Amino acid sequence: MMKTFKEILENLLYYTIIFFILNEWLRPVIQLTDTGYFDMFSLFIILCLVLAVLKIPLFVSWLTKLIFIFAFVVHVYGGLSLFSAEGMQYLLNELNINSEIILTGDLIAVTNPVRTSLFFILIWMLVYLIYYWVAMRMTIFYFFVMTVFFIATLDTFTTYDGSVAIVKVVLLGLLMTALLFFKRLVVTTKTVINWRMYSLYALAVVLLIGFAGSIALLLPKAGPQWADPVPFLKAATGQGGGQVAESGAKVGYSENDERLGGPFEPDDTIVFQIEAPTRQYWRIETRDEYTSKGWLSTETELQKLATEEQLPFAAVEGDGQFAFVSAIKEYPFLLQPYSTGSYAVDEENIELLVNNFSERVDTLRNGRNMPVRYYSAIYYEPEYSYTALKEVTTSTEADTRYLQLPETVPQRVRDLAFELTASADSVYDKARAVEGYFQRSGFRYETQDVPFPVDDEDYVDQFLFETKFGYCDNFSTAMVVLLRAADIQARWVKGFTGGQEIGRIEDMRQFEITNNNAHSWVEVYIDGVGWMPFEPTIGYANQVNIDYDVENTNEEKPDEQPEEEELEQQPQPVATQKGGSGVTAGVLAAIALVVVGAIYWLWKHRRPLMSPVSQVQEERLLDKQADALYYELLQHLARKDLKRAPHETLQQFAKRVDRSLNTDQMSAFIAIYERAIYSKQISETDALEMKECWEYLINSTTG
Repeated sequence: MMKTFKEILENLLYYTIIFFILNEWLRPVIQLTDTGYFDMFSLFIILCLVLAVLKIPLFVSWLTKLIFIFAFVVHVYGGLSLFSAEGMQYLLNELNINSEIILTGDLIAVTNPVRTSLFFILIWMLVYLIYYWVAMRMTIFYFFVMTVFFIATLDTFTTYDGSVAIVKVVLLGLLMTALLFFKRLVVTTKTVINWRMYSLYALAVVLLIGFAGSIALLLPKAGPQWADPVPFLKAATGQGGGQVAESGAKVGYSENDERLGGPFEPDDTIVFQIEAPTRQYWRIETRDEYTSKGWLSTETELQKLATEEQLPFAAVEGDGQFAFVSAIKEYPFLLQPYSTGSYAVDEENIELLVNNFSERVDTLRNGRNMPVRYYSAIYYEPEYSYTALKEVTTSTEADTRYLQLPETVPQRVRDLAFELTASADSVYDKARAVEGYFQRSGFRYETQDVPFPVDDEDYVDQFLFETKFGYCDNFSTAMVVLLRAADIQARWVKGFTGGQEIGRIEDMRQFEITNNNAHSWVEVYIDGVGWMPFEPTIGYANQVNIDYDVENTNEEKPDEQPEEEELEQQPQPVATQKGGSGVTAGVLAAIALVVVGAIYWLWKHRRPLMSPVSQVQEERLLDKQADALYYELLQHLARKDLKRAPHETLQQFAKRVDRSLNTDQMSAFIAIYERAIYSKQISETDALEMKECWEYLINSTTG
């Protein structure tokens, strides 16, 4: 059915607004990728919109768009005309080459003409989606929200300035939403309106939105809350951090820690590239004396070692692993994975100068500090027994200097230390109590507006009771001071966090360490166990490997390579060499037709097909929830000294827990869980009862 002239004019108004919104999608993509040809991509958007408005038959519409795409590709990349013999030959050659690439599975190797064609197809699909929303659903809300989010994200995390674009999109989106709302109202109420009424409504909408936009532009605005959110988000995921030497300094490793505090600016400069089997913290040195303003090292015991000679403080146990370090910035020290046994330096006449107190390892040549660019470390990643940690109640075997505190430390700091550790028995539990205090007590991670303590103010006291915000130096120093006040030996550690993973080579993972990864944390001495790292800074993850003796399916095989990497090691199919470009392109076209036909058939029969699928998905979701509740409850009970013994059945374990807690909820929980295991499904009623039992058991063993 042909559209009336009024309907075409109405749609032209809609799609004109859509064109300007789509341009705000296109502009940052072209700018950030240096693609160029913005006018040609805009022209393709216009072509797609016009064909949609005029409701051109599908075959003609598709053919027109394909001709435009092929003509663009042949002209830009081949410098030819599509309608010439050379242009057609160029196009066939590209189809032949990329068909073979696609059939071998090496999708990254496709040529630029194909990438450009795929970008055109993406625009094509986007325009069709918008057409469906406007013509069928008479709404643009989802596209409007997606556009604002897209531009805001690029404005936040890239060099693109989207401040003007967001204003345009909001005004145009509100105008389009109002017009479509009016149309939807007319259609649903079957009201007949004339153009005068429609024009008055549109004019009122334009004036109202224009007035609101003008007021918004004139009103005063607050400055950005994050000068740069990237370092904050990296810190929240354990990829950031920082040392600061002085107010306004850039983040990075600092040699002087005598005065901590003050803000710092982020710095993405790469300082190390590392290959190692696992992500971990990289130690450099420790500090032992707290001065109320910062840290000092009080003792020095230097020892020269040859490379590949074992370090004096190394804990060599189990199988060693290799880490390969490439120092982009020339530091005079070596990074230490936990726990380093020895180093191999790929340079001549290098010897190691080890400080047995701070555990820093410097590199020398002919008696002078000499940075090295490439070296490897053999380390023995420690594993701690949870049972052993829970049994140790003393921290006395190291050195009393790790209990040092200035006399000026306020009494309220000591009182807080006693309050946090009084209910715990083992050294490990006391350290965990202090470590977790910051997470649950309103502290926050912050790198800007962090003050220095004044002359008569203690750095830790200021952080704990006055500001309650800061970065790694604040959290780690506060934890050391609180532990020492509780008579637990602790020391302050400096180094770098694990950095960003940028690739893999077989079993080795490649990491990039920047200045933003400079960090400080805590090591606690536990008698019979040794120095154990702890991580109090909010947003960071503790790197220790603890054997809890409880199966945890949510964390098993964390370092296993994904399946696609295993597939890459298998022989890849080779495209046939007979038949030339015509055969390969023909096979590809046949596959495309089959796929399109299958999609069409599934779409036509989607309703009868989706009903049983939805039911199965719901049952599987309930099964997964039951498994998750079961394993989480086992872990929780193990932490409360109610660990399931290897010889116990589920029913025996449930009865023991019920006797301990004077309840029957554990038996009820296990009965439902066993029914779910053997029947391979669980009803909504059982799932609800299981959740109630779980909540009761968690609450009764917490607090």
